Order: sequence, then structure tokens, then C-alpha cells
Amino acid sequence: MAVHQRLAVIVVGMHRSGTSAVAGTAVRLGLAPPRGMLPPSRDNPAGYYEPVAVGLLNDLLLKEMGFTWYNCLSLDPDRVREAASPNAFDLTAAIVRAEFADAPAFVIKDPRLCLTLPVWLPALRAAGAAVAVLLVIRHPLEVMRSLFERDRLPWDAMALLWLHHMLEAERITRSLPRAVIAYEDLLLDWRGCMMRAGQTAGIAWPEEADRHRPDIDAFLNQSFRHHVAAHTPAAVGPRSVRGLIDMAWSALRELRNDPGAVFPREWLDQARMTFAARRDIGA
Repeated sequence: MAVHQRLAVIVVGMHRSGTSAVAGTAVRLGLAPPRGMLPPSRDNPAGYYEPVAVGLLNDLLLKEMGFTWYNCLSLDPDRVREAASPNAFDLTAAIVRAEFADAPAFVIKDPRLCLTLPVWLPALRAAGAAVAVLLVIRHPLEVMRSLFERDRLPWDAMALLWLHHMLEAERITRSLPRAVIAYEDLLLDWRGCMMRAGQTAGIAWPEEADRHRPDIDAFLNQSFRHHVAAHTPAAVGPRSVRGLIDMAWSALRELRNDPGAVFPREWLDQARMTFAARRDIGA
């Protein structure tokens, strides 16, 4: 077995779920950021911590298959790698080299990795990096409100997108060292949240948390969280899939509390099978 000298921490989760906040906190705890980051915007004034090149290639990979991140309900991430062009490995490997050079520990984040991660794993491993995952979850109603404000997508479509992205992200990261982080937990107690996540996913943060407390406190200013949902059952989306959305949300929260729990993964598998049978006919 090869001995890895590097660590790639993948931050993944649905758009508007708090992945930028988690990635930015990880950078402040010592992980190298990408060199070519997407700049802050009105929608995300604290910054995205997302490599522009990764997002562009992910969009291209989806486009080659006839999808976009917002039109992807019939996409099976297991097909992405086999459907990718023959030079996909060369492209992903080149981006990893350009963005992270020889950094011993770095963070790579893009919500589209919920769908395209299988294409990136070979390049990360070829770069000598072990992989750990921070799977970020946020109440689907909060995500939908934030997405509507940004993209004005149809309400029911946003619920289906949340379900598809989160079910697939959980499945394709299940075999990797992983911690599930709730966005609300990060804002309430970022130190405890990130220390637990590090222990669970096998991430040794290069920097001491207390040394960077003022910086991280300022970065995670809760005024940036404009949408807050009561943590009641997640009864959102088309009536035919509301139960699946609530099942998935409940199971993900259970995995946050107990990463090794069996029943939540069984619930997620059941939700995925049921959703797969419905999504092609509009749920």
C-alpha cells in the first residue's frame, strides 16, 4: 500500500449549504487554498474558496453528458467517469498541480463535486494525496430560499435538486474518511464542530484553533446567514417526494451525530432507490 504524504480535504454539499463557510474555516485552520479562487460576490461576500478551474471543468463534464448542475436529475455519478473524455484525467491532474502545487494539505471545494467527484479522485491520488471528506448539510428549506434569491429556480425543482445532490454526495463519499458537518453547528460552535470533524475524518489541522479564533469568528459572522428554518420535519417540494426529502434530511442529521450508524445509511439507500424510480417522470 502506498504511503500518502499529502492530504486533500474535499468539501462537498448542495449549493448554498455552507460549503464556502466550511472551506474558508478549513483554510484558516491551515489547509492550503486553491491559487485561482472564485472571487467574492454579492451572494457570497465572505468568499467561495472554490477553484475557478474546477468549477469550469465540472461544468464541461456535465455539459458533455447533456446536463447542468440545475438540470441533472437523471444523472448517475457512476456514469460520469466512464462518460468523460479520454483526456479527463490529464485535465484534472493538471488542475490539481496548478492549484495546489506541492501543498502538504489542501482543501478542494465545489458543490458540483456532488455529481463529478469520481472523475477527480484518480487525479488526487496520483498526486500522492490521501482523501478526506467534509460533507456539509443544511436544512433544505434554507437552501431553497437561498437558491431562489440567487437563481430564481422553480420552487419544486429546487427541492428535487437538493434531494438528488445530497443523496448522491452521501453515496459517493461513503467509502472515504468522512465527517458530516451541519452548517448551523459551524456557526454556533465552529471550534467544537471542526475539531470533531477532524477527529472523525482523520484530519490533523495544521493550525491551532485558538490562535485563529478572532479571524474565524469574524469570517463566520452570522449576519451572512439570511435564511433560517425551524428544525421541524423537512416537508418541502412536490407532495410525492416530501417524505423522501424528510427521510434524507433526518438520516443526514443522524450521520452527523453518529458517522458509523447503519440505519441512516439504509434510509438513504431506500430514499435513493425510490427517488430514482420517480425522478425521470417528474417525481
